[in-house]
Amino acid sequence: MSEQVQVRFVTQTPYKVSDATILLPSSIKKEGLSEIVNGLLDIEKPIPFDFLIDGQLLRTSISEYLNATNLSTENLVTIEYVESMLPPVPLTAYQHDDWISSVTGKSGLFATGSYDNMVRLWNTSGECISTFIGHTDSVKSVSLGQVDGDKAIVFSGSLDHSVLAWEYSLENSSYRLMYECKGHKGPVESVAVDANNNYLASASADGLVRVWTTLEPTEDEHLEDEQPSKKKKKAGESRKIKARSVALEGHVGAVNTVAFNNNDSNIVYTGGWDHSIRAWDVEQQVNLSTKNCEKVVLDVDYSLHSKLLATGHTDNTVRLWDPKSEDGTNVKLTLRGHSAWVSSVSWSKKSEYTLCSGSYDSSVRVWDIRSSKEPLYTVDAAENKEKILSVFWDNDKILCGGEEKKMRIYQAKV
Repeated sequence: MSEQVQVRFVTQTPYKVSDATILLPSSIKKEGLSEIVNGLLDIEKPIPFDFLIDGQLLRTSISEYLNATNLSTENLVTIEYVESMLPPVPLTAYQHDDWISSVTGKSGLFATGSYDNMVRLWNTSGECISTFIGHTDSVKSVSLGQVDGDKAIVFSGSLDHSVLAWEYSLENSSYRLMYECKGHKGPVESVAVDANNNYLASASADGLVRVWTTLEPTEDEHLEDEQPSKKKKKAGESRKIKARSVALEGHVGAVNTVAFNNNDSNIVYTGGWDHSIRAWDVEQQVNLSTKNCEKVVLDVDYSLHSKLLATGHTDNTVRLWDPKSEDGTNVKLTLRGHSAWVSSVSWSKKSEYTLCSGSYDSSVRVWDIRSSKEPLYTVDAAENKEKILSVFWDNDKILCGGEEKKMRIYQAKV
């Protein structure tokens, strides 16, 4: 007779069963546990569940878990069950003319930046509703600001050293270039907008992070070391120049990525080639904290729910950090599985536990941080092993793009 273990089930889902102790074979795994809970629930359509012991997802049998944690089968094991996240399902792909450097989404719109110097706006029907022309070199990053019934504001950063702000009229299906943010002396690698759409941050290869208000200037602003240009603007060109910004200086070398704290627009997080992740107080222009790691930081994203930072690196890993921790090298968790650089990371907007990552290994991986040993799902997101350059988790959809020249969209319900 196989060894047995005493368990009781608990949950925070609406699907509650009795928490009375029951005896189960210690060799039982997730699938068997799911059958038992569904049997206890006595519902027509079975619900797939995941199971946690002491906050960790169960990926082995109960006995293997107990052995690994030096516990005995004589212990009463409390097992929490949660609804499983289903595998990402491919929905559609939007073709581009060149590599896609950046993807983002908000309120039923998607924006992409491309190496063909263009910014594109898409709707959920797969139509490219507008192509924004104004950059003179590859677009490296795009971010959506205010989106309402009448208009959508889009920001883009480029290798041409500029950040541009665009306004698209949803009523007239037309766009205008609102202004150009001027001040960077190197390629702009990343742009981000705060949760209230009041501030715009840009990270550049010139080693600086700049933060601007999103308000459109009434007239051209000029840099302190720049004389007002006497050149007349070309006919039809209404691009205003925005030069006033807060400069955050401290990185050694190029800054690859910038993200706002969704709870506090005065805090931004950055990462760069100097192997550091930095937190900044914008108003005071102070580097609040610096976390160092072994490898280059390619991307950073902050979770509103878990209050953690996720970073992607050139050693093929995703790292999680607590920005409030005072330990400069305190990595909370390291997620391994990619076989090439992790170019992009994005937290779920609905869950404190799930995030996705895109890599030069052509895959998108979905992680549950309660199970650090392996990803929940791995999606081969390019047909010919092209690099993934950007991912974005937009509510129930995961967007990705890269060298394949397609923005792929996956259904991904948490």
